[in-house]
Amino acid sequence: MVGNRAAEADPAGQHQYFDDPAVTRLMGTVVALAGEVFVLKALNARLTRALLASGVLTDRQLAEIGDSAGLQDWLDAEKDEFARALLGPIRDPDLARQYESQVFDGTVAPTVVTPMEEI
Repeated sequence: MVGNRAAEADPAGQHQYFDDPAVTRLMGTVVALAGEVFVLKALNARLTRALLASGVLTDRQLAEIGDSAGLQDWLDAEKDEFARALLGPIRDPDLARQYESQVFDGTVAPTVVTPMEEI
């Protein structure tokens, strides 16, 4: 029964929550992505509030930066890396197991935010 059973360990010791291993990998990807979205939304809100409260930027300046060519170039490059990271565990079961092990073993390296070039 899909999705309505307790996790079972397969012979390799990997947990299988759904009848189809691809669904388990997909759900792992969705959960990881949801966590990243939450972290980024919180960071974005915190930075935006700090910039506006300190008077470093106005709402208008913030909107103008969003339309800049430099930011668009950065977004174009970043989307390709994001797609690789997002789809990697779906396309490669070994990568999905590696990510799962890192998450559950507590060995996940902190996310490194690369600074954007001049926007």
